[in-house]
Amino acid sequence: MATIKDVAKLAGVSTATVSRVINNTTYVEPVTQERVQKAMKELNYHRDARAAALASRSNNTLGLLTGNLADPFFALIAKSVEEVARSQNCQLVVVSGGHNAQREKEGLDFLISQGCEAMVVHSKMLDDATLLRYSAQLPAMVLINRTIPQLAHRAVWVDNRAGAAKSVDYLIASGHRKIACVTSDLPIEDRTERLEGYRQAMACANLTIQPNWVINQPFSEEGGEAAGKLLIKQCPEVTAVVTFNDVMAAGLMASLYEQGYKIPNDYSIVGFDDVLLARYLYPRLSTMHNPIDLMSTHAAKLALQLREQSDVLPSTNRFDANLVCRQSVSIPRQA
Repeated sequence: MATIKDVAKLAGVSTATVSRVINNTTYVEPVTQERVQKAMKELNYHRDARAAALASRSNNTLGLLTGNLADPFFALIAKSVEEVARSQNCQLVVVSGGHNAQREKEGLDFLISQGCEAMVVHSKMLDDATLLRYSAQLPAMVLINRTIPQLAHRAVWVDNRAGAAKSVDYLIASGHRKIACVTSDLPIEDRTERLEGYRQAMACANLTIQPNWVINQPFSEEGGEAAGKLLIKQCPEVTAVVTFNDVMAAGLMASLYEQGYKIPNDYSIVGFDDVLLARYLYPRLSTMHNPIDLMSTHAAKLALQLREQSDVLPSTNRFDANLVCRQSVSIPRQA
């Protein structure tokens, strides 16, 4: 009876590679995969029945690759996906990619190794080609908060451009003309699209953006605090700010307060996401509600549907961000 070592020798690969092909535990180049499968056929190699039974039990899992779980945005993704998993009697396996390409790849490989066929994937640092390779191997892998044209039917996303433009339009309607944008320093899709939305809204109102009005910092409370100091130093003429997310807005507000400024009397601020924190800041933060809970629920249900049937009919996977007016915006201060 042929062994896994015999297959590896005939295919010219390691036993680990043969194991990966047999168990579908991580990505293997198609050419290598074909060699291994051909060797298995020639040697009449059959997978151990006990291993197959173990793998079949593992199929009742739902995988989630997400960002920093300490961030309330990603915690909400995890909570929403978990609720779907519980309702479907699935085990949820969660890994964090930490907005790092290597960690995201390792996370996907780990989910595959745990037998996850259905996955919700929040990946910002892996390139399209890498995600397309994984998607070819994983028909029930659904992207969230990202779009790739070839995976439009398996990508759930929010219209960042329109959402950011709405926040700027709101400030313009409130009388502001000098509006800064505090955004992420990572080259991710969300940053690009929200910055484009900001620029488009300003251009439509015939308002010129000064180069120093766009401030790039880590998208965290600390990044928001640093942005607050830069705002006062490099563009004191600004009267309003749109931020990449609510936690940056929180840091920005704290920094401005410590420097002796009041919100919204001195600066109006609009966030993005509408995480729980936004409702309990003082003043309460006006922000763009990002329906990430609904998106996550939709993505998880879609992944489980795709696991059961690959011919799921296309559905509307685009969501809209809506303005939530609270207390952080007023008319511009007098010069």
